[in-house]
Amino acid sequence: MNKQECKKYMRKTYKRLIDLNKSLNEENIEYEMKNILKEQMTEYIAYSKIAIHNMKSSGNINITLKDILAQIDILPTIYPKYKAFNTANRL
Repeated sequence: MNKQECKKYMRKTYKRLIDLNKSLNEENIEYEMKNILKEQMTEYIAYSKIAIHNMKSSGNINITLKDILAQIDILPTIYPKYKAFNTANRL
């Protein structure tokens, strides 16, 4: 387990529970943490799909990991989350 990642998700979960005025208990922690992980997973998948689509559309025959990672670095500045979700769902 990566402690830094765990702490990052715990901070987000805690803040969300406090913002929603929910009690701090095991069920709420589990539910909110699953929601946060699901949201981030969806975001990562959306940007990955857009990156691969853009590279295939540009005529790039040999797609390398380095190329994909470079695209993913740029895409969040071009596509806000909501737009990335919509674009990825259309692909």
